[in-house]
Amino acid sequence: MDAADENTQLKGDFQPREIGGKPAEQDETDDGVEMNEAIEKVGAGCGTFLYSLGPFLMFALEGGEVIVLSIVGLMVKCEWNLSTFWVAVLQVNVFVGMMLASIFLSGAGDKFGRKPVGLVAAIGVTSVGLLCGLVTSFWQLAVLRGLVGVFMGIGIPPCVALTAEISTIRFRGLMVSYVSLSWGVGASLTSALAFFVVAPYGWRGLMIGTALLFSPSILFLSLFGESPRYAAKKGDWAGAEKTLQTIQKLNCAAASKKIKLKRDACSSDEDESKNVGFWGGLSYINSIGRTKDLVVINAVAFAAILIYYIAGYSMPRFLNEGYCSEVLVAEHEKCKFDKSVLFDLGVISLFEPLGVVIAVILLEIIGRKKTFQASVLFLLIALTALYFCVNNTFSFIFFTIVKFTAAPIAYSPFILGSEYFPTEVRSFTIAVIVAAGRVGACSGIAVSQFVFNLSPRLVLALTQIAAVILSVCYCALKKETVGTTIE
Repeated sequence: MDAADENTQLKGDFQPREIGGKPAEQDETDDGVEMNEAIEKVGAGCGTFLYSLGPFLMFALEGGEVIVLSIVGLMVKCEWNLSTFWVAVLQVNVFVGMMLASIFLSGAGDKFGRKPVGLVAAIGVTSVGLLCGLVTSFWQLAVLRGLVGVFMGIGIPPCVALTAEISTIRFRGLMVSYVSLSWGVGASLTSALAFFVVAPYGWRGLMIGTALLFSPSILFLSLFGESPRYAAKKGDWAGAEKTLQTIQKLNCAAASKKIKLKRDACSSDEDESKNVGFWGGLSYINSIGRTKDLVVINAVAFAAILIYYIAGYSMPRFLNEGYCSEVLVAEHEKCKFDKSVLFDLGVISLFEPLGVVIAVILLEIIGRKKTFQASVLFLLIALTALYFCVNNTFSFIFFTIVKFTAAPIAYSPFILGSEYFPTEVRSFTIAVIVAAGRVGACSGIAVSQFVFNLSPRLVLALTQIAAVILSVCYCALKKETVGTTIE
């Protein structure tokens, strides 16, 4: 084992196993293969894609929420004559619900399983989302948006864990990157939907359309069994083998015989994960010596999501209210979204998934930390350029760069969380990261609503400060997680 592998080992009782090389074929006398070897046999293909499509759509919904609430907030402000404070309350409600669910139900995915918790959340999000299009008052909408946030807070952590655990250890970060690509895809699809729906059907039509757009997550989460790694940790070897064989068949992977997993001491009915709650999860992480990493990654989550939501919620206002324009938009026109603004918003959103794709390539070439720090650098350059507005074309170009770089930054804590922590507390860890991120989201919305009214350039300055803090947090993570052997 080389020095890089030694640096990624855990402390305490949980000791990772080194897994490498091409798995050998089983013979009749074998007791089975290790989980990572079995996943290597399964390969990657259509089955892997379909298995991860449910989590992908759940994550895409959050990207869509940014566009939905940034548009709906301005429209209901006029319809119901709301103050800036109440618009902010409406927009923050989703993320308060996510934060509370992530804290108080953080162990749900580790206790009850990735699939059942994710499926319940997908059904809840779709049902409540449809009801949002039927409301007649501010309070009805505020309560329902809070419930949407609760279901998202319950569902996203196990969905991220589910995707990470179908990948080999070596490529776990890439699988999480693929799911995180859904933020950009969700934002782009919702922007396109808004372009066609808002004018004829208003914001209620956009709410219903968004719920239906991402509802297939229910179908795809229903199709497959539990995460094979999680099932094996809980002693359900037959369930783990069945899931792997289903994916293998859909991948068209050649296999001389059925996959048989090696039963070992790493899993039993007395597995630690059954007792995971908020304090139990923190205690377990402390016992394996990862408390400092959890603190730093949560700081990354706060700063990264703060930046993402400032960009997501401020940009429609920058475009709609004539930032960098010689003619300011009249006050009554700020309640409307011209189709040209919705078109620009959609085009800019397309660069978000593109930024994720390029970052995914760089992750394996230059590593996690350097990729994320490069994204922060280009973000700072774009924000600085926006101080010196020349015209609308100039601002369009640099807002595009902001979205291009903000997306890889936003998913960085999920990659780090999935790679730094083991199966026993992976869903819990991601739930805690989601909670920290939602604090950042609420702060970003507050900046977009209140600080923007004082000065748009002050919004840019605060985003730059957050980017510098984020860069410091990346530096505080001294280990690269590429190739980590954490199960």
